[in-house]
Amino acid sequence: MFASLRRAVLFGLALSASSATALAQDQAAPAPTDLIAALDGICVAAQGDRGQVSSLAQAQGFAPVPESMVPRMRNSSDRAGFMRTNATDVSLVMVGTMTRRLGGETVVMEFCGVSAQPADHSAVDARLRQVMGFAPVRGMGLEAYAWLQTPEGRAPSRSLSDAQFLDMAGTGQMRLIALDRTGRGSTLLYILPRID
Repeated sequence: MFASLRRAVLFGLALSASSATALAQDQAAPAPTDLIAALDGICVAAQGDRGQVSSLAQAQGFAPVPESMVPRMRNSSDRAGFMRTNATDVSLVMVGTMTRRLGGETVVMEFCGVSAQPADHSAVDARLRQVMGFAPVRGMGLEAYAWLQTPEGRAPSRSLSDAQFLDMAGTGQMRLIALDRTGRGSTLLYILPRID
């Protein structure tokens, strides 16, 4: 399900690698992008609100990119992208909506992703596991942290079959965070699934 997203994000990051190289000659090397802080400060803070994603991304130094640079994904719509380059890495924030048929239902997934290239996969993975405080689960073709966001806090899922996914998505309180470790870049996705 997320293979096209990974390819698209990596392609978008590759397009701006030359920009980062040119910028690197003019500036001292800043700290690498903190993917978890960026995900929390932009994607989680916005909770699926595209206008908020735009405002928060730009406040953190990400600039809107032309539609031609926004990664294209199957079954996605309402996409927008924001990029930041520096002497250390190239970062991308992307927001949009994906739909998928599952068990006779239409699942709508508002997503917001943060990518950086290069990235230390093992460091991002270890820190994400520590921050989440519970184990990821496999399902829907990915490994993700899945939970219901209740008034009392997070209620993590211990597994993620198609039936469980549909049950959780039907509540409108389901949240997912997935980490992709493809090539030199890492991508964190925050996903809010619902049943339409």
